[in-house]
Amino acid sequence: MRHATAFGYARDAALRSSLIAASLVAILIVSTVGNFTSTVRAAEGEPAAPLHAVIIVGPTHSSTAGYLVEGELFADEAEAAGMEVTRVFHPYATWSAVRTATEGANLVVYFGHGNGWPSPYAPFQENTKNGFGLNGTAGGSQDSVTYYGGNRIRESLRLAPNAVVLLYRACYTAGNGEAGQPIPSESIALERVDNFAAGFLSAEVGASAVFAFYKKQRVNYAAQLMTPGMTMEGILRVPSSSPGYYSSGWVGTSPIYQESTRTPGAQMLLDPRGSDPSTMDYSRAVSGDLAMTTDTWRGDAPEAGHEDDGVAPEVTSLTGLQANDTQPAGESSPPAFTPNGDGISDTMTLTHTVSEPAYLMWKVRDTDENTVRRFTSWTEGGDGSTTWDGRDDDGDFVSEGRYNVAVTPKDRATNVGPEASTPVKVLKSMRSPKAKPALFFARDGDALAPSAKLSVTLDQPAKLSWLVVDSTGLPVRMLLPEQLLDVGLQTMTWDGRDELGNYVLGGVYTAIVTATTDAGSYSHRVTLRAMPFQVTAPVWSGPAGTKVTFTIKSAEPLTGWPRIEIRQPGVPMYTGYPIRYSPKKFKTTITFKSGGTPGPVSIKVIGTDTGGGRQDKVYTFDLQ
Repeated sequence: MRHATAFGYARDAALRSSLIAASLVAILIVSTVGNFTSTVRAAEGEPAAPLHAVIIVGPTHSSTAGYLVEGELFADEAEAAGMEVTRVFHPYATWSAVRTATEGANLVVYFGHGNGWPSPYAPFQENTKNGFGLNGTAGGSQDSVTYYGGNRIRESLRLAPNAVVLLYRACYTAGNGEAGQPIPSESIALERVDNFAAGFLSAEVGASAVFAFYKKQRVNYAAQLMTPGMTMEGILRVPSSSPGYYSSGWVGTSPIYQESTRTPGAQMLLDPRGSDPSTMDYSRAVSGDLAMTTDTWRGDAPEAGHEDDGVAPEVTSLTGLQANDTQPAGESSPPAFTPNGDGISDTMTLTHTVSEPAYLMWKVRDTDENTVRRFTSWTEGGDGSTTWDGRDDDGDFVSEGRYNVAVTPKDRATNVGPEASTPVKVLKSMRSPKAKPALFFARDGDALAPSAKLSVTLDQPAKLSWLVVDSTGLPVRMLLPEQLLDVGLQTMTWDGRDELGNYVLGGVYTAIVTATTDAGSYSHRVTLRAMPFQVTAPVWSGPAGTKVTFTIKSAEPLTGWPRIEIRQPGVPMYTGYPIRYSPKKFKTTITFKSGGTPGPVSIKVIGTDTGGGRQDKVYTFDLQ
């Protein structure tokens, strides 16, 4: 009846390759490979990192206090079994905290409300259904629950290879609905179990088994998982340590096996109490690879089909990438990033070349060789990349300084290769550089858009400087020579003039702010446009007949609508008037005419500002 190993085979080809691409920065510049080192630290006896368990307790109204007690008990049992445990408990069980804590986790245990399907709450969707019920904000009330459904699970959760998820006391997860609802039919119970497990069993998330218990279980599941040779089905079949408790431990009166509809290759086993369909209690279930052993979960046994592989994988190159919106200055240094939550260079992308498909076990160490972060990713072999989000194991951004990012490859046969490592640098003295407005026009001499206000926040005292350069990188104006400034918001104004006091030509400029502390120097870049109009479009080339919508932003308020003059080779000039979307924003759609010749098309935007000044700006479309 059982085909439990099919799930493992079905997942092999796609196993969590999406981890590699998560959170990549937009434009990357490769740093030198001279920083790459390779050692055999892990292969020659460094103690293996303990298995990582994350215990989540969400807000559950009047049940919250009891769930917190049960969550702490499970956490204590996991620690006693030898696991490293992270507690994400109400009132700080937010989505951000859960997402960070569960990265690379081997075991995830959730106590909280369940919002599944089928249920009375139509329609079926997975933005909120089949996931976690958490605190919407840190410190929130036990009576306020925000649901993060299967779609969010698939998008953001990245667990360890063959992770196990345990859904505890949550409605709809094991087949039953809510207290007071009618007993579901067998088909409804199976559908609920299948739906709730699907997100966690998806290839990108990486779980291989999902347990669901609606009633309190008097079984030490942490100890069972650490017992060699146990299968996932065998764990569900463990009897209660306190016989006589309703639906605690293996019941066995009417076990139901069913192939999954939502997750190809997966299987479900429901262990309801009773044999009469009208009174059955669906409180216990497991989904996924029922034959997966605890040895495989712990990483001690080869995966099916890889038992004869005796060659260890090798990381032949490992390099951090430097984002171009943050540049380390001064002395030669490893690639730097600035994890502080401002959205600029918050992550470090690590490129790697690996000899074969492998699990990559990452450790981030500080200068004292303390491991501050552990996580796991997967590579199909060859060239790939993995992202570190700059956080430690507690979910906090790490401090300034130099770090060594080390990776140990482990293939599906459990062969462990030598550790490779590369240095990176964290710099955090400033954050959130801004220009307001980023589009301004000073050279007409009026007061409608005479300057741009530049700002940055210092999180610690630092020597700060501001320099404006043109599109070729040549200096235009030193707004602030290096000066020691205190913590807080720092502002500077550029009036569109160069060092000689002359207005610059219309164009794109960059304001570079540089901060220097004992940890080092680095710069952020802010784009400025000194021009009357900024025009954007999805494409800037195409054949005759191409239809393009152009968005026009005016630096200054206008007396009316701008006029558009289109000069296309071989065609008489034609005009257009855009639609106004806001006081300074317009859109116009142009269909480039046939009958002419290929070449540059001049698109001239003309307008009159409220001070009476007439401004224009020319853009070029390449007609092919």
